[in-house]
Amino acid sequence: MRAAVVVAVALLLAFCHPASADPMTLDFSWRGAHGCVTLFPNPEIRLRNIPAGGTSMTLTLAEGAREMGGQNVPVPGNGVVPSGTIRTFGPCKPGLYEWTALVKSSTGQVLSEAHQARFYPSDQTAAKQ
Repeated sequence: MRAAVVVAVALLLAFCHPASADPMTLDFSWRGAHGCVTLFPNPEIRLRNIPAGGTSMTLTLAEGAREMGGQNVPVPGNGVVPSGTIRTFGPCKPGLYEWTALVKSSTGQVLSEAHQARFYPSDQTAAKQ
């Protein structure tokens, strides 16, 4: 009987533990984006599985190791960051560009991180590594 209780508790912890939750994801599209502008408005960015307790997030755009800027914004209740919410140095030449979202608690602790890379201007996603 004792072994059954231990197994039941272990299973309960495994299913209730945050690590078993789906990871946060980020998606966007370059469709309609006009690059080669100094202060590029972000495309619409959609986040899923934002962790509970997230109050703010940092969104950044990069081309390889070259950071192109970003900003801190409140976590959207519906998971959608509307186009034009932030400004970065925009993509100009064709290449692989990546958006990153870091969701933080009210104390600044990073709760989750998500990335999505797409080729500009074709909108093709990069192969997962």
